[in-house]
Amino acid sequence: MYSTELIEELAKTLKIKLEFSKHDSCGVFFDQDEICFERNNKQLYLIAVLGDASNRADAYQRLLAADFLGAQSGQAVISLDSQRDEFVLHRVIDGSIEFADFENILTDFVKATRYWKQWLHENNASSGSSGIAPALKGVMI
Repeated sequence: MYSTELIEELAKTLKIKLEFSKHDSCGVFFDQDEICFERNNKQLYLIAVLGDASNRADAYQRLLAADFLGAQSGQAVISLDSQRDEFVLHRVIDGSIEFADFENILTDFVKATRYWKQWLHENNASSGSSGIAPALKGVMI
């Protein structure tokens, strides 16, 4: 399945209306966590804002370490949107995949989003917490 079919199947599974806009994007909330989807040719991008990056130099080393080989980011990429000054998590699905594989990727992505949003909220320069991310496997909530 490619991006359009994956989003259609996700909509059926969640029993919601979800389709790409004329700008090839759409989004869904899992509780308070918004996951945005963008398509470009045969690629599907999963994108989530993690939090404000302004005055957060304390977080950079931890986020970069977590991002190394996707080990603590659910195989996604933690990055900085410098125009909006926000930390962002994103993952690219290139080509066709089975819906079950997409569900697993999305589950890991939502879990990583929740973990890093919480970590950014709870940690600041004075906390000294290492914040080791848990394993990112399980069912979608």
